[in-house]
Amino acid sequence: MEETVKDYMKTEVISVDKSKSIKEVAEVMTKNNVGSVIVTENKKPLGIVTERDIVRAIGKGKDLNAKAEEIMTASLITIKIDSPITGALSLMRTYNIRHLPVVDYDGNLSGIISIRDIARALDDFYESGAE
Repeated sequence: MEETVKDYMKTEVISVDKSKSIKEVAEVMTKNNVGSVIVTENKKPLGIVTERDIVRAIGKGKDLNAKAEEIMTASLITIKIDSPITGALSLMRTYNIRHLPVVDYDGNLSGIISIRDIARALDDFYESGAE
């Protein structure tokens, strides 16, 4: 039986509400030592804000009190919680991304899976002697 995203995802996802300011988002990222946060509304993922998004916004003269939803990347690619690991890898390769928010069947944020998590899954697979 193939491993699923749920088997390897992290359930503690750093997220912020879409109404948070750029300054607040930067503070959350610094406090949690992460380079990106998922932007949500009522537990549903709407987008992602990365360090690069913040730098671009400031470079373009955006006010630090502007909202996260104004600078987030809204074309968020997600994966369902029971999807196979190979499906996550395929999405990451197709869209050239390193993190995928994981959602349940109601579209609520359940976790996040990274390329490192997938590498761990592949390592486990080969260590078990599976072919």
